[in-house]
Amino acid sequence: MPDTGSNWTVASLKAALEENGKDGGISCAAADGASVLEVTLAGSGDFLLHVSVGEKQILTSAILWPRDAQEDSAGFEAMMLRSHKSLLPLCALSIDVIDGREYYELFGAISRQAPLAEILAEFHAIADSALELARDIGPRTINREDVA
Repeated sequence: MPDTGSNWTVASLKAALEENGKDGGISCAAADGASVLEVTLAGSGDFLLHVSVGEKQILTSAILWPRDAQEDSAGFEAMMLRSHKSLLPLCALSIDVIDGREYYELFGAISRQAPLAEILAEFHAIADSALELARDIGPRTINREDVA
């Protein structure tokens, strides 16, 4: 897999993913001039990641589920603060507002100069962590319309 040898841009990362990601079940989409890529990992149940390229880092995020869908959200958040390092060692959990509703989001960052193989590993680590978190301690039921 190629390494850019310099900083990735949205356009160069998209091109590299289109060229090298298909074998690994990765597809991506972005509108012309878009600052965020939507990366889909087929090997992880068509899991969708949002990827942005900043000045120094590539930020990858996964929207999990609405905060109000989580049974005992205060208890869940307290447990996550106490056990985050062991449950999600390479990721961070946040609460973000999307269309006026709070959602849990899992995210991670990697250097803009990282080789493509490391970026792909980051994508898979975040997707796998999100799926594991949802399976093990997420809400028991999520309505399809609740997914952002």
